[in-house]
Amino acid sequence: MERTAKIIQVLPEQRFNGKNGEIAKNAFVIEWTDNGYTQKLCLEVIGEDKFEKMKKSIVVGNEVLVKYEASSREYKGKWFTSCQCFYCSNVGGQQQAQSPAQAPQQQASSPQQDDGDLPF
Repeated sequence: MERTAKIIQVLPEQRFNGKNGEIAKNAFVIEWTDNGYTQKLCLEVIGEDKFEKMKKSIVVGNEVLVKYEASSREYKGKWFTSCQCFYCSNVGGQQQAQSPAQAPQQQASSPQQDDGDLPF
């Protein structure tokens, strides 16, 4: 499946032991509006090498194109569904969104022009 959406949250990396060694799982949440309703979906990226290729695009606030597969499996009578992302890139050559730490630095470095109605 393929979707254009905005990244609204990046979840902490999880690590667990698999039968072939340690595995890294990264997840992020996307949001889009479809027919007037806001939809959200949590996507997983399994494996550090796959995540490294997408890492620059997976930033809160970025508008991205994601490609993913949804699958379900049964375990002890219960069903579990996961959505694994295998492609993520910025839409239209968009730059990375500003992190909150960068924004105040840029504002502080610009000269203040309006001294206006300061009492001192």
